[in-house]
Amino acid sequence: MKYIKQTILAPLLLFVAMCLLAVTVEMRPGRVYYILQYILFRLSILDLLLYLAVFAVCVWSLQVLLLNKSKAVRYTFLGLLLPFLFISLSYRFITGYNYTYSDAQTALNNLSFWDAALQNYALPIFGALLAAIGVVFILAFISRKLQPVYTFKHTLNILPVILLSVWYINRTLGVVDDLPAFYRVPVSTALAATHQLPLGQREAVTVAPTSAGVKHLFLVVDESITGSSLSLNGNPVNTTPFLDSVKDSLLNFGVASAITNYSAGSNIALMSGVQTADLPDRQHLALTRPAIFQYAKEAGYTTYYIDAQLSSQALQNYLAPADLKHIDHFIQPADLDSGLPYHQRDFEVAKLLAKLSRADEKVFVYVNKVGAHWPYARTYPESGIIFTPVLPKTSMLKDRERATNTYHNAIRWTVDKFWQKLMQGISATDSTVVIYTSDHGQNLTEHGISIAHASIYKPNALEANVPLWILDKSNITSKHTLPQPNLQSHAQVFPTILLLQGYDSTFIRSKYGYTLFDAPKDSKRYFWTGDIFGRGQTDLVEFTVAPAK
Repeated sequence: MKYIKQTILAPLLLFVAMCLLAVTVEMRPGRVYYILQYILFRLSILDLLLYLAVFAVCVWSLQVLLLNKSKAVRYTFLGLLLPFLFISLSYRFITGYNYTYSDAQTALNNLSFWDAALQNYALPIFGALLAAIGVVFILAFISRKLQPVYTFKHTLNILPVILLSVWYINRTLGVVDDLPAFYRVPVSTALAATHQLPLGQREAVTVAPTSAGVKHLFLVVDESITGSSLSLNGNPVNTTPFLDSVKDSLLNFGVASAITNYSAGSNIALMSGVQTADLPDRQHLALTRPAIFQYAKEAGYTTYYIDAQLSSQALQNYLAPADLKHIDHFIQPADLDSGLPYHQRDFEVAKLLAKLSRADEKVFVYVNKVGAHWPYARTYPESGIIFTPVLPKTSMLKDRERATNTYHNAIRWTVDKFWQKLMQGISATDSTVVIYTSDHGQNLTEHGISIAHASIYKPNALEANVPLWILDKSNITSKHTLPQPNLQSHAQVFPTILLLQGYDSTFIRSKYGYTLFDAPKDSKRYFWTGDIFGRGQTDLVEFTVAPAK
């Protein structure tokens, strides 16, 4: 009886316990329920049985390592488990769900912001580290108390299990990667890093413009600005007093829907003209179609790309070095002045744009502003505090009132003050058109929120809620009839830019769809969650406008 308890019953109970550890601690019951429903009702019962089998084999292999007669195997396993579990629990504590393939894609695309992430989420990251250490110590204690039943030969089974997990996660491009963290974290990260995209392999422009176009054309893409958080768009909180005072000078389209709820996806769509109907973009149209800079060059513009977020010529948003051959001037304000405060970068952008609005040659500029990128408190100076109480610069978004006040201060500084400086620098004779929007919005409606955009599991429409307006100093838009506001989307920005560059409207509509001057044919709008190229878990979500609180 003792032998049966030690060799059969104890391992069986441990198997059940490790299954529960994976689904309740590493993941969460709600996530498990969601993924099981997803596989059963969107795939098939055979896919569900396959997932359960792969999950069970992975858990069993962990038991083989934990109850191995070789101490070297046991402690090597625990040593490797610690960092993988730490990463998984960090995402569990921050986002509410486990680290996935899509998270790996996002992390790899935003490595330059690792320091900001560490500052903003220091508390849950520290908590995840303590929890991971605690779990590993408990497992080490169990391995000492239970009799080892597996030999070193059993350890060799880990190799086919690794291959099985790689095959399974790769099979669905990470859509279903809900395996124990020991496999999920390294495999999903490795696959995300090795799934190469055809960066820099763009087609040439094959059409010529039919008119001269606007002399100075700027597309300003702000960062993390929720359209309905602006008093210009009806927010009762006075976040944009200057813009309110000049609202008659703007062609305001109200609240627009971003094409995605994360930066890289929205920016590459704005640069390439990818439409919602093209998603998921498994044909890589966003990376192979001519970019907006190519069309601008064909139309005779000197092209500028201003990135206020990064420095040292680092690229983001799926831009590749090959794209730079179509960009005459790549400017990052942080490189122009190493001592420039972070919250002053956007004002250097405003000065650059004002200067370019007086250029003798035709100029096209694409801007990525600093905007209200979290942590919000570092995007404005102490003198910019209007709404109180606020979060400290290194605080996680845990207090709804403080987070909202801090965010509103960021908008007051980086949107309203930016536009005040920009409009003071552009005169009525400068023949300039500025199109303004944001990459995505922020969801600050829930107390205790830790992630405000790029959600994959139950995303909020506020994450795609963005402003959209045009400042027209060339009077070119006066010949167009403006449709009703609050019906537009990012998908209309690229066609509008082509129209303003002088390209034929028939070509634009057949290739890229409607401009901002066309009345939308469908009142429903949608935004994409997850990787724009269809890698990992993704979804098309209907967009609705709700007032930001």
